[in-house]
Amino acid sequence: MAEVDKAVERIRATGAYRLLIVGYRCLLLGPLMMGLTIGAIAIWSLKPPVVWVPIAITFGTVFVGVASTWVGLATLYTRRLMPRGGTNRHAALMKTLRRDVMTRASRGT
Repeated sequence: MAEVDKAVERIRATGAYRLLIVGYRCLLLGPLMMGLTIGAIAIWSLKPPVVWVPIAITFGTVFVGVASTWVGLATLYTRRLMPRGGTNRHAALMKTLRRDVMTRASRGT
């Protein structure tokens, strides 16, 4: 397992991995922002210009999430750092990615 851990640490040190973290965090915020948008539309139905602000924030959050995730994955694939699915390296990377995204998100930072 030491070789797998070294490979995962090598991937974690890249900027592409950080882009994946940012992307997945933004995508986690998407449903929350959509709920706030629906709430804003229900509350401020008489003030249409105010409703556009949460809609713009929601689309911006989702766009940043999708774009950074795609760029991060494309960079890992072009640098040949992304392991193939079904391997121990891939499973270890996905477990580390899930841990990095969720621990930071649950702490609120």
